[in-house]
Amino acid sequence: MTLQTALASVRAEQQHQQDILYYRSVLEKEAPTVLRALRMIDREYTTVKPTVKRSKGYSLMRVTNKKLGYVYYVRYQHEGKTLPSKWCTHTNVLEKAHEFAVSNRDKIVSNYIEKNSGEVVRFFTQFYDKNSAIYKNECKRNSELREDYRKRRFSVLTGKFIPFLIKRKVKTFNAIDVPLLDDFQDVLLLEGNKPQTVNIMMIAVGKAMKHLARKGMIKTNPYVSLPSVPVKAGDKKTHGCYEIPKLKGVFDKEWANNTSFLLNLMIYSTNMRNIEIQNFSKDDIVNINGCRFIDIKRSKTESGIRQVPLHERVYDHIMEYAKDSDGQTPIFGTVNQKHFQADKREIGKMMNVSQEFLKEQNNKFYSGRHAWKTMMSAGGLGEDVEEIFMGHKVSSNVAKLYNHRDKQGQDKLAEKAQEVFAILDDKLFSGYQ
Repeated sequence: MTLQTALASVRAEQQHQQDILYYRSVLEKEAPTVLRALRMIDREYTTVKPTVKRSKGYSLMRVTNKKLGYVYYVRYQHEGKTLPSKWCTHTNVLEKAHEFAVSNRDKIVSNYIEKNSGEVVRFFTQFYDKNSAIYKNECKRNSELREDYRKRRFSVLTGKFIPFLIKRKVKTFNAIDVPLLDDFQDVLLLEGNKPQTVNIMMIAVGKAMKHLARKGMIKTNPYVSLPSVPVKAGDKKTHGCYEIPKLKGVFDKEWANNTSFLLNLMIYSTNMRNIEIQNFSKDDIVNINGCRFIDIKRSKTESGIRQVPLHERVYDHIMEYAKDSDGQTPIFGTVNQKHFQADKREIGKMMNVSQEFLKEQNNKFYSGRHAWKTMMSAGGLGEDVEEIFMGHKVSSNVAKLYNHRDKQGQDKLAEKAQEVFAILDDKLFSGYQ
């Protein structure tokens, strides 16, 4: 039997499986080399291969097709990066697919770049725009940003990153790689930003890059591999803190601005963060075993969700200030960062401190938290006060010991609060009964 006879028989419409097996056995005996060649051809055309990479500049991949079984799609590389889109070659013949890829390369790539040249700018412009669909979807997934955070990140992308991308002629998302982001860090540093400031600014970029990776618009997220700018000891500028003896009695004086008085009183007596002071309402004031606390239900960290002791003197001022407010409206809801800047200057005036001194010492409104911690340390309160009342990282043992939901935790919490009140009476207040 010849090879031609076997092939004719296999192609016959009524050929039975047993005949195929018979001819295969004959071929194995009489023409083993031909049989091996046929098997190689069979593997080439029937084995599923997810990707067939070929010559420089593009790659081919098989995609299932109802009519042809499968067809080849081509993906091009441009300036060292693989474009995210793929194009159908309309054939399942490998050589024809290669011909299509080569002959259509310039036209397809140029059309793609022209079409998508504005896509990068549009995306980064919209990412922190509160009216854009992208930002709204991100909020649903990750929770909405504080408005001042959103504005800052929007400013980083639109005022810094987009002009950088335009200058570097970046037209595709895949052109944004680790070296490019590293160069952007250098640009921010050359503008005079401190390393820690640059790292904070880069978060705005990182969140956007994470979105691109999640949506498959880039293959890998370069921000993940980008090292932070090292922060040296000399780059760190800590918040200043008034000497504790000078603070005593400052809240016994008459202040010209009652709101400024109460805001400063809040941070120096409770150690609450700025945003926590802005958000709390009368309904957040709770009583645990005879001690008043402010129940902070939202904070920038999970550890920030806590109860902070509220001195009776501060409570009286709050209730007087907010006597016309309902229980759920934030008492200081209209206060913003500009108010805090003014409040910092106001307490400086009450202590006869010059504005030059405030600037030199880096005294901020937020410095009240540092003063509170200093007072507690000077009064002999243990280090666990940072975990219990300041919203720092909480160890499991401390969290269990001061769990306000059970009786033992409430007892411990109230006991510690009484220590805080005694220290405030000694270090901050005078003559209050």
